[in-house]
Amino acid sequence: MKILVRLLPIIAFLLMLNEARPQTNEINIRTAMPLLGVTPDARASGMGDVGAATSPTTNDMAWNCAKYVFNEYEMGVSLSYIPWLRSIGSNINLVYMAGFYKLDDRQAIGASIRFFSLGSLKFLDPTAQPIRDANPYELTVDLSYSLRLGDFFSLGTAFRYLRSDLSGGNYSSETIMPMSPANGVAADVGFYYTQPVERGGLVSNLSAGLSITNIGTKMDYSNDQVNDRSLFLPTTLRLAGGMAMDFGYYHGLNLSLEFSKYLVPFDDAVSVPLGMVQSFYDSPDGFSGELKKIMIGVGGEYQYADLLNLRAGFYYDPKNPQHRYATLGFGLIYTMFTLDLSYLMPVVSGFSNPLANTIRVTLGVNIGELSRY
Repeated sequence: MKILVRLLPIIAFLLMLNEARPQTNEINIRTAMPLLGVTPDARASGMGDVGAATSPTTNDMAWNCAKYVFNEYEMGVSLSYIPWLRSIGSNINLVYMAGFYKLDDRQAIGASIRFFSLGSLKFLDPTAQPIRDANPYELTVDLSYSLRLGDFFSLGTAFRYLRSDLSGGNYSSETIMPMSPANGVAADVGFYYTQPVERGGLVSNLSAGLSITNIGTKMDYSNDQVNDRSLFLPTTLRLAGGMAMDFGYYHGLNLSLEFSKYLVPFDDAVSVPLGMVQSFYDSPDGFSGELKKIMIGVGGEYQYADLLNLRAGFYYDPKNPQHRYATLGFGLIYTMFTLDLSYLMPVVSGFSNPLANTIRVTLGVNIGELSRY
């Protein structure tokens, strides 16, 4: 190789995080935009990476934008920070900012920005002399609209601009194919159902959520007009259920179970709509292989008054041992301000997991009168 990229293993691992790992005669599923596979907020992370049917928060753009219209507050803003893959590099970070505003009791809009810095790359020549430095990054900008259809049901849609620059600008050499930043657009669609139930004079809520995120254009990093090397986005289907139980004023418990899978085919050459359909039946292992594509997250949250939240969860990916982990988290509430933290613990031993000891921090501000829908 004429050009050596000193930190290329970092990018390789980030891309791997969005892949379904092979079992028996399976083929790798490759996707673009590693940013979209990282849980951006501390509350969802602390509950085992679940969010499609949990009680609404400011960060619902990442999970199910239909939930915004059921938020208890008129508006909210949050900022999250994740020092990512600290066992590999010290300057890989994700910053996520989200907000929403309820236009009235039946409509809400939301927005978010995600910026993923992949650290620094140093390009060297064959004599190990530096050629140039690069700072690869990924970015998404989102806008959403949600509409309440009756007392218990809402739907939402979001539109997203994406940019992925893994080489720090346009780059080419005699031995490496041209590489340039990739741009794309995507959309989300979500449905949310929540209904209060009364037992013993106390009111709780049952909820269900369905969302499909990142339905969008393929990402092409090479601009090769002859050979199509474009990759699918990690289009993700989530189906979840939850229950929020109140035990008087001081105590509450939220539980959620979520199933998810990538709607990405093994064949990179097909169109996006066809690929989403093929993702349900194209496993070489047949039905058993399709079941192994389904990832499971389960989480719980204990609430003490409007002061403290304690969280725990578990995430299981049948194909990827590095995506099997337990999570812990807690949240503090002071008037209109919130602070959430989470901690990730891999459960598979035998190798060094780069995700070990990952922390997330989210600061939030909720504005407007508290309401129970």
